[in-house]
Amino acid sequence: MMGRTHLAFGAVAGVHLAASIPALGLPIMAAALLGSILPDLDTPYSKLGRRFWPVSKLVFSIFGHRGGTHSLLFTGLVMAPVWAVSPPVALALGAGIITHLAADAISFGQGPRFGWRGAGVPLLWPLTEAKTGLRLVKVNGPLENLVILPWMALFAVQSGWDLI
Repeated sequence: MMGRTHLAFGAVAGVHLAASIPALGLPIMAAALLGSILPDLDTPYSKLGRRFWPVSKLVFSIFGHRGGTHSLLFTGLVMAPVWAVSPPVALALGAGIITHLAADAISFGQGPRFGWRGAGVPLLWPLTEAKTGLRLVKVNGPLENLVILPWMALFAVQSGWDLI
């Protein structure tokens, strides 16, 4: 999926988690949004990768796109230090990452960004690089742009509006 779609999924997760602890609403929302794009630090073509290009290029050269940063181990490693400071914010960060993994598990792409990895995510990396997923949605295709993205964005706004 594209960064904008990942952010829409992250917004839905963030709004729902922020509703449970309104006093931490802003950090929870920020963590969910960051988590929703964090796994794509593994490609210099992503929103985050372009901003942290040297780190992204290094991660891409080691893991490729949709490698180790798209795993449950990565999710746990990212959540652990945040958990020590604020468990609710860590859960939001993890929820954002999980929305990313779920969206990428159903999408597929082509070209140098994807290389031989193509579709799915290696949830159990480093135990196995086997991909989990279905080739249902073409990255940046009509289903993503005309159905999934608008629906998720509207759902996030409607859910957030209900909290006001």
